Amino acid sequence: MEMKMAQSEHFDALVLGSGQGGKQLAWHLARSGQRVAVVERRYVGGSCPNIACMPSKNEIWGARVGYLARHAAQFGTITGPVTTDMLKVRQRKRDMVDREIAGHLAKFRSSGAERVMGSGRFIGPKVLDVQLNDGGM
Repeated sequence: MEMKMAQSEHFDALVLGSGQGGKQLAWHLARSGQRVAVVERRYVGGSCPNIACMPSKNEIWGARVGYLARHAAQFGTITGPVTTDMLKVRQRKRDMVDREIAGHLAKFRSSGAERVMGSGRFIGPKVLDVQLNDGGM
């Protein structure tokens, strides 16, 4: 594996984390003409669209549909046997996450905000050291 050399760059604004607040701020500042970078450790768009809020609600909604189908007779709807295909439930969630990531990447491109995948830490006033996920600093 090739080791990348450390490189110094200047940004008008640097955002740690691409969660709800960070991505919106970065996109807004970049659209206003500032040079902006977002340092994100793992999840483009933060945890909500990737592993937390939205994926869990997606699966909960699937469970709710199954519940309603099983209890449809209470509402005057007659159904047959109801089963859940967990592979389809999981794929539906994964497809949603893929769409969310694609949407976030498109907004990064259209806004002009740069996305840096790595872990950042302050090493001085207005100086951030970023360990890139693919190696290097």
